[in-house]
Amino acid sequence: MKEKCPICGAESELHFLPYEIPHFGDALMFIAVCPSCGYRYTDVMILSDKKRRRYEMEISSPQDLNVTVVRSSFGSIEIPELGVSVEPRRGESFISTVEGVLKRVEEVVEMLSRDVKGKKKERAEHILKLIEQIKSGDASMKLIIEDPTGNSAIISDKAKIKDG
Repeated sequence: MKEKCPICGAESELHFLPYEIPHFGDALMFIAVCPSCGYRYTDVMILSDKKRRRYEMEISSPQDLNVTVVRSSFGSIEIPELGVSVEPRRGESFISTVEGVLKRVEEVVEMLSRDVKGKKKERAEHILKLIEQIKSGDASMKLIIEDPTGNSAIISDKAKIKDG
């Protein structure tokens, strides 16, 4: 399917990829990449009927870093120990692991910390150090994902699920 790029207006291809997610069933991934400017759009739609869901999981060991995380473009992520809250944005869905989520947070904090000094720089360095401690199993964190469409999840027996 042809689509106009929202950034540069060039014509790009929108691909639909069927995907099966454990505990969810059939899903459809939407992927578009603009060949002109490189803009990328991805989204995941679970094809079963879902309702608002909130997932919480205590990440307390290196093994927990391998847990699969599904985030639709409607899902928000919160990590209270890091002071991190990621609000939903259209085109920013993904299927990853807890470690992948931490890597995304780490990259943003590193990027933002380049241009700050003083207390903000110290705070960024503290967050980066805490991420390393979580990855090594020397610290723990709570990962929270909330999605009004029910299309996001933490796929683990350790995850607590609250339907809304």
